[in-house]
Amino acid sequence: MNGYVEHINIQLKKPEQTIHFLLTALPEWTIRGEGKLDDWFGKPIHWYHIGDQHSYIAISSGGVGQVPDWKGDQSGFKHLGIVVESVDSTVARLKNAGYELDHWGGVHPYRRSVYFIDDNNLEIEFIEYLTDDLARRNDYSQ
Repeated sequence: MNGYVEHINIQLKKPEQTIHFLLTALPEWTIRGEGKLDDWFGKPIHWYHIGDQHSYIAISSGGVGQVPDWKGDQSGFKHLGIVVESVDSTVARLKNAGYELDHWGGVHPYRRSVYFIDDNNLEIEFIEYLTDDLARRNDYSQ
């Protein structure tokens, strides 16, 4: 078996905002599980697992402030990339829910991408691959 990313864990000030954003963009995803911890290093948190049966995003409360601006020079998380079947459908769902598109990704013959920033300032890239050929998907010479 090859290794793969099963989940990423993000702590946010207002996790429900990011959960709403993700479930709007990805209606096939669900809240796989959730719970509360009374003492997470000295404070209570509410945690959620948002995704499908293969992978998920672990999101918990208890964060302080906004996620740093992705354009800044801070070390750490810059953005999260999620593969979708249709970038256009994802954009339409998010725009209909009131989210604004931040920017389109670069032009490439075998993939399209778009970036949104949610209400926690978390940047999320949605990628649509236009081929099943992995060499073409992963071509960086374009």
